[in-house]
Amino acid sequence: MDLFNVYPVFDIEPVKAEGAWLWDKRGIKYLDLYGGHAVISIGHTHPHFVSRIDEQLKKLAFYSNSVQNGLQKDLAVNLGELSGYEDHSLFLCNSGAEAVENALKLASFHTGRKKVLAITRAFHGRTAGAVAVTHNPKIQAPVNDVSHVSFIDMNDETALEEHLKTEEYCAFIIESIQGVGGIHLASDSFLQTARKLCGQYGTMFIADEIQAGVGRSG
Repeated sequence: MDLFNVYPVFDIEPVKAEGAWLWDKRGIKYLDLYGGHAVISIGHTHPHFVSRIDEQLKKLAFYSNSVQNGLQKDLAVNLGELSGYEDHSLFLCNSGAEAVENALKLASFHTGRKKVLAITRAFHGRTAGAVAVTHNPKIQAPVNDVSHVSFIDMNDETALEEHLKTEEYCAFIIESIQGVGGIHLASDSFLQTARKLCGQYGTMFIADEIQAGVGRSG
């Protein structure tokens, strides 16, 4: 059996890493500015990270979320303190696409609405709901319903209000810094206006910061 060919991959097979450095199986050393798709920004094989993983694996590698998990509770408390959002709730999931799916579903439940407003060149994931709000017809299969999604250009405040004032949208979703679609930044004014208008017209504001959040952009 072969691996399914999803998309092109670089002809590099990493076998070792330390800090910001990476070595492939041919012994070539790279300065890694990629960070494992922006999810290992603490550096590779950080001693504290490795020791905690090692300690946990010796106790228990995996169990279901149907039982109590003190590690998850500790994470929620620590993340709340670090971010200044102690009064918020943390929902843990497996991927950025899954986070987007849940955010969209919660917005629809909360508002009772179906339509979503998104940004051109956006990328939010490859699962059904996430791919619908991704501005790329090439990865949208016929089964993906996109009829409920509208797209506007980044930083177009006029178009933003024209759509939201209809009060038909359950959510407005945006990457503050676009990645896959190119490095396009939302202006402070646009984000502030979006936050204000969403509150005014009863639309949920979804900030997709899977790649730009948690200090990754500096």
